[in-house]
Amino acid sequence: MSKRTEKALALFVSDIDNTLFDWVSYYVHAFSALLSRVASITSVPEAQLAEEAKQVFSTHGSIEYPFLIQELPSVVAHYGDAIDAMLNGVVEPGRHAFNAAADPHLKPYRGVPETLRAIRARHPGVPFVALTDAPRYVAMWKLNKLGLLEVFDAVYGLPDPRIPTSATAGRVKVDPEILFKHLQQNDFGFKGKIRILPDDYEKPGTKGLKTVLMDYDLDENPAARRSVLWVGDNQRKDVGLGRRLGVRTAWASYGAPAPELLLKLATFSPAQNVHKNAALPEHDAEAPHPDHVLASFDQLLELLK
Repeated sequence: MSKRTEKALALFVSDIDNTLFDWVSYYVHAFSALLSRVASITSVPEAQLAEEAKQVFSTHGSIEYPFLIQELPSVVAHYGDAIDAMLNGVVEPGRHAFNAAADPHLKPYRGVPETLRAIRARHPGVPFVALTDAPRYVAMWKLNKLGLLEVFDAVYGLPDPRIPTSATAGRVKVDPEILFKHLQQNDFGFKGKIRILPDDYEKPGTKGLKTVLMDYDLDENPAARRSVLWVGDNQRKDVGLGRRLGVRTAWASYGAPAPELLLKLATFSPAQNVHKNAALPEHDAEAPHPDHVLASFDQLLELLK
C-alpha cells in the first residue's frame, strides 16, 4: 500500500477507557471509596458489599451501573421500604465519596487533549467518533469530566442503565434530580451525534464499529476502510475487531493497568467484567497484531502528519 494511501484519513475512531484516560485507576479508587462509605454507614463489612456488588453488576451487565448502592441486598435489608432514608442516608453520601475519590483520577493521559486538537487542525472535516462499551450516559459523563466531549463529533455507546424501583414501596429508588437527568437523556450540551447501540453490539463483536463505518459510508470497500483509524487499548478486543473489519488499528499499549489495581478491581467486579474492561498488563503474544503500537497517545501525531 502506498505511503500516501496509508496516511489518508477519512474517519478517526477512538475507544475511551484506558485509551484516553486510566479507567482502572479511576474506577478502583472511586469505587473503593464508595464501598468504604457505605460500610461505615451500614456497618456491613466491605468484603460482603464487594461480593454483593459483583452480583448486581452481573445482573445489569455493566460494572458502571450507577445505581448500585440502592440495589445492594444488605442496603435493601438495612432500609427496607424507607426509600427516602436510603437515598439521603447512604446513597447520596456514597455518591459523593465516589465523585470525590474519582476527581483526581479523571484526567486524560498525557498529551491526549493536545493531540486530538492537533489532529483535528491537520485534518479539518474528518469526523471524530468515540466508540465505547460503556452505557451512553456514563460514557458522555466521563468525556465531559475529562474535558474531551467537545472534541468528538459523535459518541456511540451501549443502552443507558435501568432505573431501579421498589415493588413494595411502589416508587423508583433514585433522587428526583438525578432521575430527571437520566430521563431527559442528559447530553451535557453535546451538539454531535449520539448513537445508542444494542447490548449485543459490545466488543469484541464487530457490529458496533461496523455501524460506525456504515454511518459514514466507509463500509463499501477495503480501500475505504483503510482510511479509518481505530485506536484502542485491548489487543484482543479492539485490535482484533479492527483487523476483522480491515481498518487501520493503533494499539494504545500504554493503557495496560497496574497489576495491583487489577487485583483490587477483581474484588468487586465479576471476572468477565475485569477482562472486558482492562487489557492484560503485559504484551499478549497471541493477540492480533496492530498496524501501529502507541507507547503514548501523542505518537498519533507522527502517524497522521
